[in-house]
Amino acid sequence: MRVLEVSNLFPPDVLGGYEILAQDLVTSLRARGHEVEVLTTGDGSEQAGVTRTLQLSRAFGEKARSDRVRHLVAAAHNRRAMLRYFAEHGHPEVALVMSLRRLGVAPLRVLQELDIPFVVTVNDDWPVAYARPRSKGRLAPLRDVLDRRLLAFQSWNGIRTQHVIYLSGAVQEHIQSRGVPFPPGIVQSQGVDLKIFSPRRFRIIPHRPTLLFVGRLHPSKAPDVAIHALASLRQKGLDARLVIVGAADDASYAALLRTNAATLGVSEHVEWVGMIERTRLPDLYRSCDVALFTSRLEHEGQGLTWLEAMACGVQVVAFPSGGAKEFLDRHPVALRVDACTGDAFASAILDLLTRPDDQKVMVEAALDVVRQHGELEQYVSIVQGQLEEAIRASHRAREERGHVSRPPEPAIGRGVG
Repeated sequence: MRVLEVSNLFPPDVLGGYEILAQDLVTSLRARGHEVEVLTTGDGSEQAGVTRTLQLSRAFGEKARSDRVRHLVAAAHNRRAMLRYFAEHGHPEVALVMSLRRLGVAPLRVLQELDIPFVVTVNDDWPVAYARPRSKGRLAPLRDVLDRRLLAFQSWNGIRTQHVIYLSGAVQEHIQSRGVPFPPGIVQSQGVDLKIFSPRRFRIIPHRPTLLFVGRLHPSKAPDVAIHALASLRQKGLDARLVIVGAADDASYAALLRTNAATLGVSEHVEWVGMIERTRLPDLYRSCDVALFTSRLEHEGQGLTWLEAMACGVQVVAFPSGGAKEFLDRHPVALRVDACTGDAFASAILDLLTRPDDQKVMVEAALDVVRQHGELEQYVSIVQGQLEEAIRASHRAREERGHVSRPPEPAIGRGVG
């Protein structure tokens, strides 16, 4: 297949798991012999099959707003960028659409106009941004007129989305409950590349444990809870330390976290690693004793760090929500806490320290679950199948319209980059 992946961000521009998955899909589909290129936002460059000519309505790190005028400008820019890309590169057989948060739906409208079939991945609530709920306040009538008429292009109005892959049932339910006109689609958990994230030999948690938090430093990810858990453990006599991996979009929030650590008296026991190359993560996981999965997101798509930790043979203590809760309800292989608080995490860790046999059982069970239900190639196979089905469905529709008389010859895939 000749595939174009469209995404609001693409590494090295990374907010979290969505962008990592975007890159993983490109790498894996290319390894399977498909020709895959990427169209995303950035500096206008084109390198190794990645073209960065799309434009966000507002940069990540800035507070989200309704941004009607910004969306208008971005939509016009992105329409031109899409058409220019196709004029220069030709049409793909199918497009794989990742997150369009702050990018807008103009790329989908262009794909539809050019009769290019597409598959949409939904890993969080980004489609809700274009569902256009009724406005509130004194200017609500004017805003609603703008949304229904002048800015209807910036909603799902008129877009026919037939092939959707949801990261979890929780995401699927949330999207459909918010008025997004998507079909039920397919639900498939994201996976971990087990060639990269491989397990260490089992070891019990020592009485001087190293805790690990990996993720974006944002209130929704609750890194402050990891710091409070460390403080609580130390107050109870456990000589623990904490490694924090990740960066903050908001410098003031990063400073607040450091202030919290100082106020709690644990600054010298916290190592701030910052953003690191993903290739360094497996060794970092394996060097730590307990991975903390903290989250305040009501609709967590799934999360990835806890799966990576499990794949590396590390004990996970979690307060999951959304897709992560759904996965761990089916496969109870993490130690769950009943509140996203430092004290709750600390109590769970102290309890786990007294049960070394249970530690081994849980780690080994987690490894089995990751191999059976959390492996990246399973997700890639689902995506590949949906891309192929989108091509077939598009061909059937053209036949019905009388545009083609026989199936096209299958494309011979070749790697790019």
